[in-house]
Amino acid sequence: MRTPILRSLAASLLVSVAWTLPIRAQDAVPEPQTPEIAKPAETESPSPGASPGLSDKPAATAATEAPDAAPTETKPTVADATPPAPDPLPPALETALKDTDAFGKADHTALVGFYAERQFAPLWIKDGKFDGAARAVIRRLENADAYGLDPIRYVLPDLDVGLSGTADPATLANAELVLTVAAMQFAADAQGGIFDPATLGKFMTAAPVRPERKAVIEGLGKADDKVAYLESFNPQHPAFAALKQLLADLRTRTTEETPPEIPDGKSLKPGMSDERVPVLRARLGLPAVTGEGERDYDDATVEAVKAFQENASLDVDGVIGPQTRAALNGGSDITVADVLVNMERWRWVPREMGTHHVWVNIPEYRLRVITDGTVEFGTRVIVGTSENQTPVFSDEIEYVDVNPYWNVPRSIATKEMMPEIRRDPDFFARRGLEVIYTGGGRDMVIDPRSVDWGLWNPENMPFRFRQPPGNANALGRVKFMFPNKHDVYLHDTPTRNLFSRSARAFSHGCVRVDKPVEFADALLSREEQLNGQRIKHLIGGGENGSLPMKRHVPVHLTYFTVWVDDAGETQKRADIYDYDARMKAAMNLGS
Repeated sequence: MRTPILRSLAASLLVSVAWTLPIRAQDAVPEPQTPEIAKPAETESPSPGASPGLSDKPAATAATEAPDAAPTETKPTVADATPPAPDPLPPALETALKDTDAFGKADHTALVGFYAERQFAPLWIKDGKFDGAARAVIRRLENADAYGLDPIRYVLPDLDVGLSGTADPATLANAELVLTVAAMQFAADAQGGIFDPATLGKFMTAAPVRPERKAVIEGLGKADDKVAYLESFNPQHPAFAALKQLLADLRTRTTEETPPEIPDGKSLKPGMSDERVPVLRARLGLPAVTGEGERDYDDATVEAVKAFQENASLDVDGVIGPQTRAALNGGSDITVADVLVNMERWRWVPREMGTHHVWVNIPEYRLRVITDGTVEFGTRVIVGTSENQTPVFSDEIEYVDVNPYWNVPRSIATKEMMPEIRRDPDFFARRGLEVIYTGGGRDMVIDPRSVDWGLWNPENMPFRFRQPPGNANALGRVKFMFPNKHDVYLHDTPTRNLFSRSARAFSHGCVRVDKPVEFADALLSREEQLNGQRIKHLIGGGENGSLPMKRHVPVHLTYFTVWVDDAGETQKRADIYDYDARMKAAMNLGS
């Protein structure tokens, strides 16, 4: 709808043009001429089929009007004389962006750069209202909770701006910019998360990467499907998609749809008869047994339980104790908050994990070697205690150390060993440790009995301790190195009995591997000259040596307490480092 001023101006222009134009209708569209035929001075009125190039007027009149018939110039029409009104939105956008306080500094910088490059042409608004793409994006951001994000973080404009009447340019400009900022924020949250991992302490050193804001809106400008483009900033791993589906299921699940739990009670052992056995079979997906053996914990059910325990890194004994029962209940106690914090931690994992990589899930006490999305190898691991946590971060395994020395970390030497050293002169001999003097310009092995340990301050003493290679070495016979600030790595261990435990948080932070030679085979599958057999041969030789890898392999030390396994079963593990609880509290998620 035009304004009254514009209607008045148009009317005046029409009147003015009409008075200045020739009165003949033919002048608006000149007739074609026939140059070979000379015009006669006078002629009778032509018949209806006469040539249009001949005049039907008296000579005097024809002479007067002859210039009008010339095809050399087309006179402007009324429409030509009315220029289109300029779009008022680009100037309004330029004006709005001069307000440096309207948006955050990073947002403002991105907005100015993006819109200036396109001469302040709008991205979302067409014909005075949001286009279809804008409306679809607004609806997606309103439902950001489907991706585990809080919709309240995204300030959105009125979806129907300009629909109920003509909106002024300033209002449209504001709606345009508000939506662009919301889209940038969603992309940043979807990729990098909304929680700062560093607040969980020094062991949580995951480094999420947020996209550059101007690049986000430049991508939006090029994207045919803007909703799909924004959704692509979420983790693309199938495990994240499975959690997203689990979240949707939990939000819609009714009490009747919740699968039955195995009731609590005394441990259920093979050969027993118990009313919980039918529920146990149902949880395992086994056929129901009717009649006399319905309650018998028979061999077939025991074997199914053992297979479940192996997959769940539990004690493989066929006994349904508290931990196995909790795991078998399939996460029936999993809450929306549980899923949300685990979805958030997925945003801290590198988007490119490597086609061939090592995956350690700390709460699961398990390591996997994954190639092209397929698990090639898996084994149990031992991780750090709650006081000496295994850190969460990603790196690359660079070399394998065979028959390693164990260089005792200073923290262990000063806090754990020194009190015992002062009490026991035979401590070093009993533990098989060497003392290295570091204060003489070069390191040298000395006799520990030559030192009066009571005279030295453990914090600055010029000694370090190490354990030579051997069967008793704390690192076992092989370690897998990815140099990092935490000084942690994957390694063998002489203490094998701990791997039979269901909860295995016993180390000082390093990850102990149950089957190191088999792990080496899977890890080095892309190396030409390195493999598990060669490492086994070198171990037998007893000499220490480092074997560099031509292809470094990404390793991810992660922390997931809830996931959906390859069989589609929901899994939950104990929050051994209290990360879930602290994240829920900080994010106001409840329990």
